Amino acid sequence: MRVRIARVVGMALLLALASVSAFAHRPVAIGGVFDGPAAAAQLGPVDVSQVVYGELPAGRASLWIAVDVPGATDLRMTLGIPALDRLRTYRVQWAVLGPELPLIALPISVPSGLGGMLVLSTPVGDSALVHEPITDTQSWIVGEATAHLPTGGRYYVVAWSASIMDGKAWIAAGEREVLGWQDIVGLRQTIERARAFHEAGTDLRFVALSKALYLAGIALVIALLALL
Repeated sequence: MRVRIARVVGMALLLALASVSAFAHRPVAIGGVFDGPAAAAQLGPVDVSQVVYGELPAGRASLWIAVDVPGATDLRMTLGIPALDRLRTYRVQWAVLGPELPLIALPISVPSGLGGMLVLSTPVGDSALVHEPITDTQSWIVGEATAHLPTGGRYYVVAWSASIMDGKAWIAAGEREVLGWQDIVGLRQTIERARAFHEAGTDLRFVALSKALYLAGIALVIALLALL
């Protein structure tokens, strides 16, 4: 009986993992203001798929993420803006900052000793509209690039806006999907927070899905403990 329960719950876990993988990026932070090097959201290993969702309030309109690398490597990056009517005219620029990059003049303060490179971004009207199926949210992709980080050390990816209106944006980095128990157990909260960031309101379909996955994770833990 215990083995049968474990098999059933195991199948539920596999379905849960398949659903979680649809996120494509593991959320590091959802919401909040990361408006300088000291306040930067810290990423994990550079190859792991991760995303930071940040607010860009007028007057403090910058979003910083930090990544530490042991040596020269490439960083895959995506810049997005929630698809909201009030942000249709919003424009965000972005750059990579770090050691052994060329000196660069930017309209933001660059930490001493770091160079940088400006990354191409596009206006919202020229950008691709993408749909994230698990959270049922939409974003405009305003930039995609692979940056070469020439040496080990701390690098920053920073996005900023000169707009006088409050805005928001997200930066995703890395490509390798790494999922764990916390991703499954916390899926319901992740969906709710991501939808709140995109100002999408409550969607009962996804609330029900997140509850089911949450219960599946709890049931598996109980089943495994029962087998010990």
